[in-house]
Amino acid sequence: MGRKFKDMQTPEQQYMARQAPALRQMAYTAEQEAERQQMTADVYGRQGRDYSDPGTAARAQREADRLRDRAAGLRATANQSENAATPKKRGWFR
Repeated sequence: MGRKFKDMQTPEQQYMARQAPALRQMAYTAEQEAERQQMTADVYGRQGRDYSDPGTAARAQREADRLRDRAAGLRATANQSENAATPKKRGWFR
């Protein structure tokens, strides 16, 4: 009878399993915003055009880099949550 409950998730593991998809969605949103900022940086960073603005391009590039780093961190956190949410198998040979 005790064997049946060995592989059940704890409430903390259940919470982490529910949080992983939300973290992945936040990472996706950050990645989309980073692409938008990168397009802004590419357009305003063109030299020799009447609409070029190096200050705006640099600002947009910094923001895009920051958002990419945030997305990578969120994905890493989601992976850790998923790994922690799996119940640990107990036994002699595992």
